[in-house]
Amino acid sequence: MSETKLLEVSVQGIALDHDRSHPVVLLKTLEDEEVLPIWIGTAEATAIFTVLAGRSFERPMTHDLLKIIIDVLGARVGRIEITGIQNDTYFARIILNRGEDVFYIDARPSDSIALALRAEAPLFIDKELFDKYKRRVNLGEGEDDIDDGLDDFESNDFDEFEF
Repeated sequence: MSETKLLEVSVQGIALDHDRSHPVVLLKTLEDEEVLPIWIGTAEATAIFTVLAGRSFERPMTHDLLKIIIDVLGARVGRIEITGIQNDTYFARIILNRGEDVFYIDARPSDSIALALRAEAPLFIDKELFDKYKRRVNLGEGEDDIDDGLDDFESNDFDEFEF
């Protein structure tokens, strides 16, 4: 059995898919110009954008609270892995480390990304998954620029992806 190859990615930004009125998180590898768009909820987009914009609130948001709990328990977020897609839904896992113990927690990519940004943990994605669903988008100054790459991307483009 071959080992899954993972690519490290970073959050390129949050965009709005005007056709679907949904936020999209854009993940980019260090080597590629293309990005992987993942449609997410408004609350998760806010949680991600808050960190990207360097903002914080007086009281902790849900993902801040999760990081505080992980810290208090003596663990750390080792990494996030986006591992697959099935029925138009991406799957991810949070890998926590505490001493010699490693914990794998199934989670939504949007929540995983929001936590990773707070914990300054690396993000990884399955290489085959990234290569199959990556898109070239124009990340220019205008608000409609992002549409250039998302217009031809239909949710039914997702075939089942084994993970």
